[in-house]
Amino acid sequence: MTKVIFRLDDRLIHGQVIEGWVHNLELTRIVVASERVKKDKELSKILKFSSPAEINVVIVGIKELADKIERGYLKEEDTIVLFEKAEDVLMLLDNGADIKYLNVGCLHSNKDKKQICRNIIASEQDIEVFKDIDSMGVTMDTRALPQNTKINLMKEIDKS
Repeated sequence: MTKVIFRLDDRLIHGQVIEGWVHNLELTRIVVASERVKKDKELSKILKFSSPAEINVVIVGIKELADKIERGYLKEEDTIVLFEKAEDVLMLLDNGADIKYLNVGCLHSNKDKKQICRNIIASEQDIEVFKDIDSMGVTMDTRALPQNTKINLMKEIDKS
């Protein structure tokens, strides 16, 4: 059975993802799910070049990923799927993808956002999207690395 990790991290591909998740969990493919990144050819090249040669990096739009998932794409190879925005996760769910678990790694500061926990700074819109994702039966935790203790994101939102 293949391993599939869904992770929301606005930094997308970086050292923590490569070393902490991909290598630690022996994943062989990174899927970046983002309409913005797919359209940005320069950023797509940078993300591909920033990954080790033995890791297959694929950049897809959200609807395209939903179609691929429906055809069994994620059953082919051990994969981490990266999102940069919570809205992208919700869009994938709205397009029929069945996600049971989402790791929320990092959302950075921006104006009009509040700190939820150490690595998560979210706007009111982000929080509403997380509530929508939660209502669809997706368990969300926040942790930097797989060996860290899982912290329930919705409990942290309720406390903030």
